[in-house]
Amino acid sequence: MSEGKIGLIAGQGKLPVVLAQAASDRGFEVIAVALSSQMVEELRPFVRKVYSLGIGQTNKIIKTLCNEGVKEVTILGSVDRSVLLKPWKFDWRAIRSLRRIPHYGDDNLFQVIKEELAKDGLQLVDQTHFLRGFLIKKGVLTRRSPTSQEWQDIEYGFQLAKEIGRLDIGQTVVVKGKTVLAVEAIEGTDEAIRRGCRLAQAGAIVVKVSRPQQDFRLDVPTVGNQTIQVMREGKAIALALEAERTLVVDLQEVVSLADAALISVVAL
Repeated sequence: MSEGKIGLIAGQGKLPVVLAQAASDRGFEVIAVALSSQMVEELRPFVRKVYSLGIGQTNKIIKTLCNEGVKEVTILGSVDRSVLLKPWKFDWRAIRSLRRIPHYGDDNLFQVIKEELAKDGLQLVDQTHFLRGFLIKKGVLTRRSPTSQEWQDIEYGFQLAKEIGRLDIGQTVVVKGKTVLAVEAIEGTDEAIRRGCRLAQAGAIVVKVSRPQQDFRLDVPTVGNQTIQVMREGKAIALALEAERTLVVDLQEVVSLADAALISVVAL
């Protein structure tokens, strides 16, 4: 990517702030569009300008970045996917784009996002360009390793998670005793974990992977402290991630929280 200026369309969470800081530290001028008002103040110390716009204001988001002279854009952070069920929140450009696709799976949504950005000369760049150091390495990260039974569930869940990714459904599954308890859909990772843990009562295994057709310009699998907290509340016992293809925010704190809860964290 070229040097100088980068546009950031920021959902919720720590990652947009981490990326803004990393880009700023490397001398990039960051122009941010925050999709939630609470992100504005968190981003402000690391960006030249930050605008607060709704997720459905597609045309205004794109024109704002163009008017700031942005040519390259990254999109990072979580968004409430249920907004797809609220068409009144979308502008004419978003509605027109959504009408072009057969269903609202991630792959289709990402394709129209790329197309709309390209129409105004905006190039979408890899989310990991500034965050490669946050991609998790292979191995057991916590003091407690999975038991042999847990490894069987992890391997089973990994295969299932890859398949639901191939089908463009989600990235996360919750399993126990070689039984599927939850598959991530529009509700997102945390709610899928909660649902699976309620059914398990205790001892659930959470597996999160990238899609086989993963485009690293959009929606790279991400976990953080919140993931572990949700698992602890649900009495889950292991988290399995895909090595080199999953971003982990605050790795040391994630491991510390997991150790305290006797949750095993592994990367395959």
